[in-house]
Amino acid sequence: MLELKNINKTYRPKHGKPVHALNDVSLKFDQKGMVFILGKSGCGKSTLLNVIGGLDKYDSGEIIIKGKSSKEFSGSDFDSYRNTFIGFIFQEYNILSEFNIAKNIALAIELQGKKATPEKVQELLDMVDLSSQGARKTTELSGGQ
Repeated sequence: MLELKNINKTYRPKHGKPVHALNDVSLKFDQKGMVFILGKSGCGKSTLLNVIGGLDKYDSGEIIIKGKSSKEFSGSDFDSYRNTFIGFIFQEYNILSEFNIAKNIALAIELQGKKATPEKVQELLDMVDLSSQGARKTTELSGGQ
């Protein structure tokens, strides 16, 4: 489903030397499974995830998503890809503090163009071991939750 071929990404700050965040990275992800990305602070983990998700552009190389090169993708293609095949949990959370957990989940479902039924929201809460937390405010959960 997802393959990276010779991906390179360099940040060029206004002052100082360029930072080579990704240097000729090639990976192939199976259709199913779990992947852990480990490394020291500043080694390119977040950059890799942002490139995979289409949030950052890479300088050279190619990403193949479901057999299609991302070089052929428009902005809306990446939006569709993110809404359908990949998900992000940002370090900054990017959730709405005025909503409870269930309403945040329902909003994410609706942004995918799907109906956010109470059953679907509960199913997702169950999947991440937060079954009884839906009515709580986001500020009432720990960072890990």
